[in-house]
Amino acid sequence: MPSVLGVLEKRERVALARAEKLRAELERVQAAVAEAEEAARRAVIAREETVLALAEAAEEVAVVPGASAGGSEAAAAAGAAGPRVEVPLWHEGLGDEVLPPDCARIVALVDNDAAGGGEGVRARRMREHLGWSATDAKEQAARFRAKRLVERGWLTEERPGLFRPRTA
Repeated sequence: MPSVLGVLEKRERVALARAEKLRAELERVQAAVAEAEEAARRAVIAREETVLALAEAAEEVAVVPGASAGGSEAAAAAGAAGPRVEVPLWHEGLGDEVLPPDCARIVALVDNDAAGGGEGVRARRMREHLGWSATDAKEQAARFRAKRLVERGWLTEERPGLFRPRTA
């Protein structure tokens, strides 16, 4: 008949071996989680950089030579975004009539949304409001314009991609 202490010592060794095995498995799982989180972080950065590059490319589309400041019908039909828009810095007493037409329409949309109690406007809604085609490039161009309006003090971006009127 085995001794009670011998049985307990054997159970202790088995439990310690199992704990060591689980500790090794935990380290492997934690390393895999850290690797997956890093891959997700890199994917977010790559997506954000791509979005910015697409928006800049959409902004830099050349205007058809000889077209008027508003762009020709042919350029509009071809989807040309026009020249790089200049957005003045906002200051007290400056109205949105000094903005390029698309930017003024974006500011008006955001202001109307806020007046109606909305939580903010996203680029997709801006693109739709501007009557632009439903493409990622046009949505990125709308986002790029909104971000430029944020940089120049006309709008705020309280959460990523959610645009609100500037705060007083």
